[in-house]
Amino acid sequence: MVTLIDFVIELVTSIVRLVLTFIFDVFLGVGPISALSFLFGAAFVTAASLALGYFVLGAALNSVSGFGASAPDASRRRRA
Repeated sequence: MVTLIDFVIELVTSIVRLVLTFIFDVFLGVGPISALSFLFGAAFVTAASLALGYFVLGAALNSVSGFGASAPDASRRRRA
């Protein structure tokens, strides 16, 4: 049975191996146009992922606390 520590160690070593493989085999092993294309693709995917995460976090926060709601609350209008 795999323990949590074994899992974390394997995950970290896999990430390091993946980064080293990308740097030495993919990024430095191709021409400059391919490397530039790779960097722009990575930047676009990162930006889209961050935007989606921001929107999901905002929606979760709004659903739990009501903070950041853009529509006025109908119950507040009735009291006034």
